[in-house]
Amino acid sequence: MLLEDVLTQRAGIRAYLDTLVQAHRRYLFDVQDPEMLDKLRKDIYICLNDICKLNFMLTSGDGGGSVKQEIDRLAKFARKLEKLDQQAKLVKDTLAQWDAIAETQSQPSLENESSNEVYTFTTHYRQFLNQYLDRVGISNTSVTDASHHYQVGSNLVADRDFDSTSTMQNIAFLRSGHDHVQHEIHQLESLLATLKKDSTFIQQELLNRQNEVESAKVDLSNDLEAIQRSQEKVLAKLNIADESEPPLLSRFGKTESRDPSRQLQDRLNYAKDYVKARQEILNADLKMFKDDLRFAESTRNLWDESLSRISSLEKLLKAMLVENPNTSPQRLSEEISNVIIQLRETNISTDSEVLNVCLGNEIEILKRANDELNADTPNGFPKRHKDLKESLTFAGTSPPKIGINKENVTYSSRSALLSKTSHANIEKFQKKK
Repeated sequence: MLLEDVLTQRAGIRAYLDTLVQAHRRYLFDVQDPEMLDKLRKDIYICLNDICKLNFMLTSGDGGGSVKQEIDRLAKFARKLEKLDQQAKLVKDTLAQWDAIAETQSQPSLENESSNEVYTFTTHYRQFLNQYLDRVGISNTSVTDASHHYQVGSNLVADRDFDSTSTMQNIAFLRSGHDHVQHEIHQLESLLATLKKDSTFIQQELLNRQNEVESAKVDLSNDLEAIQRSQEKVLAKLNIADESEPPLLSRFGKTESRDPSRQLQDRLNYAKDYVKARQEILNADLKMFKDDLRFAESTRNLWDESLSRISSLEKLLKAMLVENPNTSPQRLSEEISNVIIQLRETNISTDSEVLNVCLGNEIEILKRANDELNADTPNGFPKRHKDLKESLTFAGTSPPKIGINKENVTYSSRSALLSKTSHANIEKFQKKK
């Protein structure tokens, strides 16, 4: 059970005690029901004793509902928030490092030119091509716009000076050049294919490494969100509300919406100050609760002693009348006066408002009985003895049991609190009222 639960129960008992005090006066002066009066006296004692039990729980060094437990609970929350704050700071710093490296990382330069891979490529087709061009001339090739001089199947062939040997040599030069150039093209294509393959590999590796970076950043962001959820749970246990819901005007663009992370940080900063202030208040309350415990125990004990005196007086007067029905009123009055003096001394010694009211009423009713005994009633003495013997009842015969303890405190309503320990039938009292 938490501190607030104990304080709530104590407030409920005190409110119920006020009701019993009012009922106690009514049954003393207005309602002739000695049995109910006796039960009300016992119920007042039970409430006073229950208040002592609750005050003891508040001031105990251990157990639920104590101030010390609440202080320790707040300290636990403070340590939890501090640990989460350190974890959040570490994650944020790591994320910032990733972003900073990505922004500032420059392209690396070549460290050593001599260590670079060198591709040596030699062409041979040019010498055959050049020899061919030297033999036929550039103007007699397909590069120029001149018409071809050799028309197959034409009669001009027989008329021109046609050198077949030279022509075949030219064809040989062209074939050799063609063979070499095809071979060299194949070499270049192989080199290009290698470069393209390397380029594809580099691109894939670059994508993989970039994905690794993004994955690491996502994991860090998820860790940060988990830490923030834990912080929210601790703040909820401290009853520090979430103010993330924007004001009405902000929904219409009238005010600037605040960053949620900034809001959370503000609440965390407030939680640190709140826990510290709350602990200081509880330490001050602990001294007050200890004073309340001593005061409540004194009030309970004085009320118990007063009930014992009233009960003893009742038994004594009955015994005196049983032993000697002709006991003088002065003798009875003397015993009543002694108890009145004792009750007055008790009433003067306490600052309890409950005792002042209850004892004041008890003293008043005894004074009235005393005044009746001392009144001048000639020829009425025997009847007075008989009436007094039959009707005089000031208190019950045994003290009540304790209503609650540290193990069984459960308070859901006024009637439930005293359902087993209280003897006062409030329903009967309300019906008669």
